[in-house]
Amino acid sequence: MNKKLAHLIIIFFDLLCFLGLWFGYHEIQRTLMYITNQADIIEFGNRVGFFIVGLIVPFGHIIAIVEYFNPELIKTYNRLLNYSTIVTFIILFGSGFIGSSWIKSRVENADYIYCSNASGVSALAKTLVYTRSIDICEELVKSKRKI
Repeated sequence: MNKKLAHLIIIFFDLLCFLGLWFGYHEIQRTLMYITNQADIIEFGNRVGFFIVGLIVPFGHIIAIVEYFNPELIKTYNRLLNYSTIVTFIILFGSGFIGSSWIKSRVENADYIYCSNASGVSALAKTLVYTRSIDICEELVKSKRKI
């Protein structure tokens, strides 16, 4: 009974991870749309690419399910499974860095200017604000100070 309850709890976390991945995908899609439409202000998290790292939880859960239903398979391919798990984790973390850097470089290559005074810091990431010109940045900073 405890294993079944644990799997149900982990399914909840799997769903949260997929929700985070969906959110990250739409954040990147929205940012790219703003670049295409040449919006005056683009705002996104500096770690937007790291939503893919959330796939670690479902990946681990799949391994736990396979072990639950076929423990001999896990014992037989234990070494291969360990190496593939390590490689998968490295790939996911690497893709988080690459994804975050890629979206930032896309914004900068579209001739947007980083507006550091309008950017903010939260518990998880820094919100980067880019504008089309210095004037828009200064006006944005003034409007944030009034609030």
